[in-house]
Amino acid sequence: MNADNHDGENASLANDGPSEGRSNSCCCRSVLKSAVVIVALSSFLALTTNALRSSGSIDLSRNYFRTLQAPVNPVQEQDSNGSNSEVNPAGNTGESISDQDTTSGQEEAQPDDGIQRLTFEDVHDHFMTAEEMVGMGESIVAFVDARVRDQYEEGHIPGALWLYHYESGDLIDALRPQLEMAFFIIVYCNGGDCEDSLYLAADLGSLYGLPPENIYVYEGGFNEWKEREMPVVTGSEAR
Repeated sequence: MNADNHDGENASLANDGPSEGRSNSCCCRSVLKSAVVIVALSSFLALTTNALRSSGSIDLSRNYFRTLQAPVNPVQEQDSNGSNSEVNPAGNTGESISDQDTTSGQEEAQPDDGIQRLTFEDVHDHFMTAEEMVGMGESIVAFVDARVRDQYEEGHIPGALWLYHYESGDLIDALRPQLEMAFFIIVYCNGGDCEDSLYLAADLGSLYGLPPENIYVYEGGFNEWKEREMPVVTGSEAR
């Protein structure tokens, strides 16, 4: 009798198991469908309300979540005592990188031949100083004309010594005392494409032993000097 009861209970449990599983599965699907319907209705109502609002509506094409960029940390450099110090990538002068690039480009434009060059403003200041010194019987500025003799006699800067580049070996000894006394030896030719002043300036330092730091080239030359309506002396004499 007991065995029959146990068999009946087991059969009942076996029959109930599949039905309970099917019931749970149907319940989950029902909940999922309800959730999908609710989300769809909520989205529809939200979009409709946003479209009907005259002001303060949400712009769906706008990116409201901007990407934050990581800050650029200055380069750290370790000094001699082991501590870290910040280094400005643009340098310690406060100049921006673009300013440094511009300045660098201007510096690179200057020929790297070791010859010092002067503008008209620089030459004008030295000329005024030379004129004052001549009045006191002293001479610390020497102008040197590197052109041919005919051009020198047709007109030259007052006080300029004639030292034609291609005859400098024969002329240098007579002019050496005056050149050695000068702190500023300013060599010029016609300017522009004329390079005789550059060649002579190089020879004065390398061949004739004058201090290179005292030798300068007036790039504008005699043509610019005349255009600026500066004093001119004609003839074979310096003054």
